[in-house]
Amino acid sequence: MKKIMNIDKYKQCLNPEQISGVVHEKDNLAKILATQEKIQSNSCKTIAFSSPIITYNETGIIFPNTINIIQGKKGVHKSRLTEIFCGLMLQRDITQSGHRFLGMKRNAMQKSVVLYVDTERNINDQFPYAIQKIKLLSGYSIEDKPENLDYISLIDIPRSERFDTLNEYIKRFRTRYEIYNLFIVFDVVTDCVENFNDVRESLRLVDMLNETINTYNVTFLCVIHENPSAGNDKGRGHLGTELNNKASQVIQIGFEKDNQGNDTDLIRLKFLHSRNTKRLDPIYVQYSEESKGLVLASSDFINEKLAMKKSKAQIADIQNWLTDNLKDPKSKKELIEMITEAFDCGSRIVEDRLKELDDKGFIERFTVGKSAHYKLIIPF
Repeated sequence: MKKIMNIDKYKQCLNPEQISGVVHEKDNLAKILATQEKIQSNSCKTIAFSSPIITYNETGIIFPNTINIIQGKKGVHKSRLTEIFCGLMLQRDITQSGHRFLGMKRNAMQKSVVLYVDTERNINDQFPYAIQKIKLLSGYSIEDKPENLDYISLIDIPRSERFDTLNEYIKRFRTRYEIYNLFIVFDVVTDCVENFNDVRESLRLVDMLNETINTYNVTFLCVIHENPSAGNDKGRGHLGTELNNKASQVIQIGFEKDNQGNDTDLIRLKFLHSRNTKRLDPIYVQYSEESKGLVLASSDFINEKLAMKKSKAQIADIQNWLTDNLKDPKSKKELIEMITEAFDCGSRIVEDRLKELDDKGFIERFTVGKSAHYKLIIPF
């Protein structure tokens, strides 16, 4: 029978680099086995899911030990929305109206410490002003120094050194506040690495986030710019793609458009991805010059701005066009293509118009096989 050499004798035959590799592999195997044991133990008992940290209309938005994203084009108030989340996490009086927090509420049973990592704003007035707004939102004065609010800027750190510096500070932060729930914000996350299109650098940061939330009581909120091209709502670079795949909640902020594709004053918070709950309906907000921040939009304001999207391809015009052009039934796909070309409008507007006319009994929707078709109702 072949003799098996024990690990110590085997290591004597190796050089230092090989020994390091053997030890590393052994450590990784130990980690896998420990994780396996934990999963097995948890899978054999009733799972008690974590309560959300932040809710909206009784539905969880952000949960503990997760990665979350706020994304949007340049200039859509991503940082102002982030300030609201931070102010909510630090809220001194939980009975305060949720209006200042856009109707969101935090879990009163969990005490959190916020770390705000900024990479864009200057440290003379822009970032300090943002910190002041967070303090005021949460019920402090600007002179107060809340013990549960920490903040740093990476603006003076070379990009090539930012990841290591950030990693080192987070370890220090964790040690200092190890008994609390930690809420860490990156604004913006793509500036925390040298190249957000580099696969290796992106995975390095994402792996650090994943390891942290699975080992410590930490939740991340990552702010990221969307690709600048119209119609592309993905976070920038390979880092944006990887973060999106790992995120438990992705919130998109952006201006609603009018029928010409121009920005209106109405801002929509859209929940693109919710891992823990059903996807929420959008929250509509607007910028308030008085408060220098975001506030909930009134129903009249919402209806007024949304109506601007529908002013193109009016229902009466579509009705007249169908009278002349829908002599014979047509597939929904073909009909939408014809109307969008005739009225120079988007397919979503056309679908809304067809549904309205179907509800009114002017046209009828029916199926042929798996394909939807429309026909005129005679007489009309």
